Amino acid sequence: MVDYLIKTKQLTKIYGEQAVVKDVDLHVKKGRIYGLLGRNGAGKTTIMKMILGLTSITSGKVAIFGQRIKGREKRVYSRIGAIIETPGFYPNLTGTENLEIFARLRGITGSDAVKNALEVVGLPYKDKKLFSKYSLGMKQRLGIANAILHDPELLILDEPTNGLDPIGITEMRDFIKYLSTEYGKTILISSHILSEIALLADDVGIIDHGALIEENTMKALEKKNRKYILLRVGDMSKAMLILEQKFHVMDFNMTDDHTVCLYDSSLDMPAINKSLVGHDVDVISTQICNDTLEDYFIRITGGEGIA
Repeated sequence: MVDYLIKTKQLTKIYGEQAVVKDVDLHVKKGRIYGLLGRNGAGKTTIMKMILGLTSITSGKVAIFGQRIKGREKRVYSRIGAIIETPGFYPNLTGTENLEIFARLRGITGSDAVKNALEVVGLPYKDKKLFSKYSLGMKQRLGIANAILHDPELLILDEPTNGLDPIGITEMRDFIKYLSTEYGKTILISSHILSEIALLADDVGIIDHGALIEENTMKALEKKNRKYILLRVGDMSKAMLILEQKFHVMDFNMTDDHTVCLYDSSLDMPAINKSLVGHDVDVISTQICNDTLEDYFIRITGGEGIA
């Protein structure tokens, strides 16, 4: 039986007459990194807020650690760490002083909790540098340190690489992987950056206009990155008859009245072209292509690419 740390059923949020999240069924497995991928405004943050109880659910259900949250909030949320939108810290205090305040507010009694959290994220303990002087990357790291102060089993991170430079993005990505592999954290992360999710996530949920249009493992999605032969002909019905009967072509996709994608790249195209021309079928063009993951996302979302 699959152990889901987060499971939603027909999760829906409606503001006025607009459904910003529609019947979303998420399945976040224990010990894995789940990437919630979608454009800005797709509904990712709203989904996370409903999971965390920060915004009300219009309809549907959320189960965390295999149980409904209502009536168990204190027990459930104490096992979760989260960053939703911009973490709020006191600018005139150091990172250590900020975390000490949050530790007291949460009733964390362990004297080493702040020191350990800072050590995990690579920030100094008892440093004199004020939060207002932190770089964006340091601020994001402090936010994660705050989220892991109480050693949670589950982390929910909303766009943790947002606004970082390329070096900062790489460092944050490596750090999130480190939390998963070395500390066994289950992590739900959102992003609008396709390349980051592709490098980071074990499982992916693609959100578009509030709907979950695909949920799969990253490995399965990568298999959709396929090589194919793009064949354009004058008479498609006649060409397909020849391809199926003479060359036993079974794996294909006709994209329009003159274009077909042939997914068996081992086909003898010179022989196919010769046969088509011999049967009075005009061959307009033949091209070897390779769909990228971005091509796939564009196709299933029916819009422009994700960054």
